Amino acid sequence: MTYGIFKTKRAYKLALKYNLELLNKSAYIHSQFFITFDDVKFIVDNLWLNHFLYHDNPPIHVNTDKYLKIQSYIKSNYSHFF
Repeated sequence: MTYGIFKTKRAYKLALKYNLELLNKSAYIHSQFFITFDDVKFIVDNLWLNHFLYHDNPPIHVNTDKYLKIQSYIKSNYSHFF
């Protein structure tokens, strides 16, 4: 099965969830023929990082529990920014 420009269904679904580009590979920083989950996750992490650092709107609406988990993940993995 093919997922367009994405290597896996997991990468495709994450890009879809965050309304990221689904057809144009040049929208991603990548080093392989297909866009990997890590490529998509990099963008998603940066969207959340912008939200927490600069008070931008959250990239997607999530419930409070999920929001707090994302916040904890971002702050622990990108602690040098806080």
